[in-house]
This record gives sequence, structure tokens and C-alpha cells, in this order.
Amino acid sequence: MVSGFNTEISHDGTVYHVQTESRKQGGIETSVYVKGAVIHSLRTSHPDLLSASQYSEQQFHQLLEDQHRRVISEIRAGNIEFPPAHSSGAGGPK
Repeated sequence: MVSGFNTEISHDGTVYHVQTESRKQGGIETSVYVKGAVIHSLRTSHPDLLSASQYSEQQFHQLLEDQHRRVISEIRAGNIEFPPAHSSGAGGPK
């Protein structure tokens, strides 16, 4: 069984690490990291799929992959962004 996906992408000068993992009872969690900090998380649940008579790991794998790709698309579209560093107003690093 595939437990998840990990992808690093660069967008507008920021490197994003996207991690999607399977969870208990048909759950899928995708987290987006920048410099080790979680900046976005998406959790979905598909318990109905696990109890379906025609359940297959291939179907679940496809849901896992689709969610992973959807979050990557959101980053590329600029809908998930790393917050810019707050300026101290005193000429400090930005």
C-alpha cells in the first residue's frame, strides 16, 4: 500500500515541500511546509470507500494522488503562499 507522496516545488522564489499521507479510516492529509514550518494543511476523509464492496487500494491511491496534485496546483496558482516576513520598520532584514 502506498503511504503517501512527497514533492518539492519552487514558486516565486520559495521552495514548498508538499507531503500527502494516508491516515486511519480512509483519511488523507496533505501538509505544505516552507523552511520546516507547516503553512497549509488539507484533510479529507473517505470512510465510505473503505466499506464499499468494490473497494480497491488502487482507488484509494488515486484519491491520495489527486489530493496531492490538487494542492500543488493551488501553490502554482498562487492560492497557497508563504507569508512574507514582517518588517520591523527599523530597516532590519526582510
